[in-house]
Amino acid sequence: MRKKTIDTIPVLSDDMIAILASFSNSRSLPSSLTKRSTVVIMASRGCTNQDIAKKIDLHYNSVALWRTRFMDALPFLCELEATDPDKLSEAIRHIFSDKQRSGCPAVYTPEQIVKIIDLACKAPSDFGYEVSQWSLNLLVAEIKKQGIAEQISAKSVSRFLKMKSI
Repeated sequence: MRKKTIDTIPVLSDDMIAILASFSNSRSLPSSLTKRSTVVIMASRGCTNQDIAKKIDLHYNSVALWRTRFMDALPFLCELEATDPDKLSEAIRHIFSDKQRSGCPAVYTPEQIVKIIDLACKAPSDFGYEVSQWSLNLLVAEIKKQGIAEQISAKSVSRFLKMKSI
């Protein structure tokens, strides 16, 4: 359920502001981290979610999410700043990181992918075909014939062959 009030971020310490400013002004950090730190800086100055969203090109729901996540972590950050200020920067970076998502389980194992790539590197004539190069459909047929995978599409094989590293 959406909150009707906005959490006001209290006055931040000089160290926190310095860390957030270095994140938001960085040209080498991911843009997600720079935007999220900008959200907190602007929120601490009293800007609304809509104002922040327009300024940094985010949806206001995303602004609210990061503002809330920072507010929830603020007691921990204040405690960490008092006890171990050297870890404050890393803690803020961790708060602004995306949470792990479960994602869809892999359909093909790394071993299967390696076997498919290995097969594609061999000549089709080694397997009794009268062609000089593999077509995707022919490669799919040979993958199924060798039992590397029961079902596989030509698109999946194409993706595996385009992979830079496994």
